[in-house]
Amino acid sequence: MDRRELLLSMFDASGFGLEVGPSYSPLLPKRLGYNVETVDHADAEKLRQKYKSDGNVDASNIEEVDYVSDGGSLVELIGQTGRYDYIFASHVIEHVTDVVRFLSDCERLLKPDGVLVLAVPDKRFCFDVLRPISTVGSAIQTYLENPKRHAPGMVFDHVSLVSRKNGNIVWLEPNLDGIDFIHSMSEAKAALEQARTQSDYIDIHRWQFTPEYFRYFVHVLAETGFIGLRESRFHKNDAIHLHLHEFYITLSRTGSGPDKPTLDLLKAAHKELRDITVAGHASSQMPRNAGQTDVETILEALREAQWQLKVERDNTAGRDDELAALRNELAITQAHKAAVLNSSSWRLTAPLRRLKDAMSR
Repeated sequence: MDRRELLLSMFDASGFGLEVGPSYSPLLPKRLGYNVETVDHADAEKLRQKYKSDGNVDASNIEEVDYVSDGGSLVELIGQTGRYDYIFASHVIEHVTDVVRFLSDCERLLKPDGVLVLAVPDKRFCFDVLRPISTVGSAIQTYLENPKRHAPGMVFDHVSLVSRKNGNIVWLEPNLDGIDFIHSMSEAKAALEQARTQSDYIDIHRWQFTPEYFRYFVHVLAETGFIGLRESRFHKNDAIHLHLHEFYITLSRTGSGPDKPTLDLLKAAHKELRDITVAGHASSQMPRNAGQTDVETILEALREAQWQLKVERDNTAGRDDELAALRNELAITQAHKAAVLNSSSWRLTAPLRRLKDAMSR
C-alpha cells in the first residue's frame, strides 16, 4: 500500500471526522466526499497566500478551513464534545504546546467509540535526530504548567539542534554520517530572545519520539490516568520504505493497549536509538575491498543473500513452511542491513527492493 492507503486502513473514514492541520495536503478532502471538518493555523486564503510561491505545492488542494486555531484548546475552539467518529492529525502532535492536553482534548471531542489517528515523525530519520527523546515527565510538567506558548528554552533547543543530512531534512540511512546543523548558534540565541520578549506564537517541533517510545509514552499516560485513550493499532514502516521518517498509530477508549509489557516497550525504544550508528563506528568501518564502490558492496550483499537462500531452501526441503519463511526473512534482513549501511541514496537500494519483491512471489 502507498501512504494514503495505509493511513486509511488504520480507521473507518465513512463517519463524521475532524482533520487537524491538513494545510495543502488533506488526507480526507471534502471535494472527494469526506464528511469532515478541518482545523488549521490560518484560513484558506491565508494558506493559499503562504504557499503560492512554493513550486512544490498545489494550492488547489487547500480547502476551506472550519476552525482557525491559535494553538489553544481544541475543545474550547470547537465548543462541543462527543462530536466526531474520528480525528486525524498528520505531523501535528510534535508541534503542539501541550501534548497531554492535545490528546485529552481529542478524547473529549470523540464519540465513545471514536478513534484518534496520528502520523508521527520518527526523530531518527528527520531533522530532529540530534534532539533527545521527550519524556513522559516533561509532558506531565507542561500539562501542569498549562503554557499558551512554547517555552523560550524549547525554542532555543529547536533552532540550535535542527539538522540536515547531506542537505536533506529526512532520510533513510540509519547513521549520523553527513549530519550538520541548519542554524548557527547566534540564530538560536536570536530565536531565544524573540521567544522571551514577544507574545507571538513561534512554531517548533516541541516533542520528539521514536516509534516504540511513543507507544510507551501513550501507554504510561493512560496507565497514570492523564488520558483515556489507548493504542488500538500501530504501524512502523520497514527500512525499505520511503516514509521511514514517520510511523502511524490509532488510539481509542476501547483500545487494548500495546502488545508488550511496559518495560519491554522501553527496552525496544532504547534499541531503536542504538541501531543508529555514528561516524567512526559501524557504518564507516565495514570491511570493503580496495576501490570497491557502494553499488558493488550492495551487489555483493545481494549475491550473498541469494546464495544463502538457495542453501536454506535446499536444507528446508520438505520441512515446515514457517521455518523456511523465517530463514528466508533472515537472509533478506542480512542483505538489507549490509546494503543500507553502505548506501547513500534511495537509488542505490533499488536492487535490494527488487530482490525482496522477487522472493515474495
